[in-house]
Amino acid sequence: MTVLAAVGVPAAFAPPAHATQTFIDIAYAPAQPAGSKGHLLDLYLPATGITPRPLLIWHTGSAWSSDNGKAGADAIAAIFNPLGFAVAGVSVRSSSQAIFPAQVHDIKSAIRWLRANASTYQLDPNRFAIMGDSSGGWLTEMATLSGGVPALEGTLGTTGVSSAVQTGVAFFSPTNFLQMNSQNLPTGGLDHDSPASPESLLVGCPIQTCPATVAQANPMTYVDSNDPPLMFLHGQADFLVPHGQSVLLYNRIKAQCGDATFISVPGADHMVPQIMDPAHFGSQTVSTTTDCTETVGTGTINPTWANFATFVRGGLKMGTSCEVTYATEVWPGAFNGTATIRNTGTTPIYGWALTWTWAGNQLVTNSWNSTVTQTGTQVTARDDGTNTYIGPGSSQGLGFTANVTGTNAIPAQFKLNNIPCTRVP
Repeated sequence: MTVLAAVGVPAAFAPPAHATQTFIDIAYAPAQPAGSKGHLLDLYLPATGITPRPLLIWHTGSAWSSDNGKAGADAIAAIFNPLGFAVAGVSVRSSSQAIFPAQVHDIKSAIRWLRANASTYQLDPNRFAIMGDSSGGWLTEMATLSGGVPALEGTLGTTGVSSAVQTGVAFFSPTNFLQMNSQNLPTGGLDHDSPASPESLLVGCPIQTCPATVAQANPMTYVDSNDPPLMFLHGQADFLVPHGQSVLLYNRIKAQCGDATFISVPGADHMVPQIMDPAHFGSQTVSTTTDCTETVGTGTINPTWANFATFVRGGLKMGTSCEVTYATEVWPGAFNGTATIRNTGTTPIYGWALTWTWAGNQLVTNSWNSTVTQTGTQVTARDDGTNTYIGPGSSQGLGFTANVTGTNAIPAQFKLNNIPCTRVP
């Protein structure tokens, strides 16, 4: 295990099985107040996959009452590290430590720090995703939808670097505080208008008395057609944050011709395990809107980690499915090889790396339409900068010359940006 030295980075400790390196309590900004945890993050780097790595940022919700939102990121890393994602658990200040917009300033500061230090940790600065539940879902939506809003940027920590994310996944987030009481379940719910409600404590005033301030804290306020793709999920039996909050957000994104996927789960309350309970599979309503075109269906897609990962990959323009056609022209001691990559998914690919493993002693000596590196039997062919884009249904080709003696079998598997491709004869 290697320990990376950087300002504010503690020594790495023994990583879990899914990570090669884990860094805890990285200070992305000075503590405010002193001794608090709200400006710390944990970083989990995967043991597999290509570099630079896509990054998934996680924040666990607490009704804005905790400054330890990075807790729980290890469980997310256990899912996404094996898929080649780095995972960062990020904490922000609680509402008792600082009122809005401090929490948004914090998450944007953390994103800037991660992007500024991307080369140190081999992160891809163009492929940042964010995910969270409840107030962490709110933070996800604020980070995803409010790019380019100066009032929410702040000057905390690292500056002069983009705080943009390229996609987000949010669970049961509040989106329009003033409408929450009217959307409570018939059986009841929280009094969100109370001076002691989580929303009032966040903004520093009883929400019905300060509508202008509340509007600034509503994710809906920042929706426009240029926002990154956002997936959000909500249980129809949510007692704490009314299901109607996500309905409002979806309708706003649809009206703005934005890009959203809304999964509405009957019978689910305010818990991720209930949202993802297989007992609900097939009954959820899935609404998607892209470029003013809407599709509404029942039963697909199911709320699973695999499907969330597919959505994130699509949002990061990594590709979601692919085919590879491989051919060789052989002569004694050497051969030319060609691979044609076809994007069989529905989202574009921007920037690609095709990887495979030789079964024999093949050694690449030259390449065209790609930049090829080989370490042992592991080969990575990256776009050459002029052919980075592969649209849905489109293809890009690459070629190389290699030396070989003995076996020259076709590689058993090709992966494009970490996903296995179907090999076409």
